[in-house]
Amino acid sequence: SGNQYWTESAERVGYIEQIMNDGSIKSTFHEGHMKVEGETAYCVDINTNFKNGYKTRSDAGTRMSSDQIADVALSLEYVKQYTATHTGLNNNQKYLLEQCVVWQRLSEQLGWQCDNVRASYNEISQAVQNEVYAGAKAFVKANKGRYECGGYIYTGEGQDIGQFWAKLNVGNAKVKKTSSNP
Repeated sequence: SGNQYWTESAERVGYIEQIMNDGSIKSTFHEGHMKVEGETAYCVDINTNFKNGYKTRSDAGTRMSSDQIADVALSLEYVKQYTATHTGLNNNQKYLLEQCVVWQRLSEQLGWQCDNVRASYNEISQAVQNEVYAGAKAFVKANKGRYECGGYIYTGEGQDIGQFWAKLNVGNAKVKKTSSNP
């Protein structure tokens, strides 16, 4: 039907360490690059395994508050801006940073107790990850209200996945030029 979308884990991109708030490692797993109809998406349930297949799309607002959506979308926007200017990161590393920031924000919002989930330090250095995750939090705080944020959640068999976006709000203005010496 028209509201079913093909979702897949297209390729393995690197190892994730699910670090619990008490500092223990709950799990280490090889993360895939999630896609919906070929477009990048993110796991929004770290505690469920993913299965390729058709899923139903709904507006993220049906499951998340506007503040939660903005938090995730702005965090992703920061990571995308960061990785666009730091050319030493490959596409897999960029996706891992994006996925981890989604999980970190959702963990805080949903009480998963794994706010420090990260890519393995063999994948991306601790210094880069610390810089990115701290920068994302600061960016969210500084930019709430400056962006229009939204998203979709895809549900079906296996874990749910999501897509989020943040578009800079723009306005209109009229300029009237006058001369000080007509």
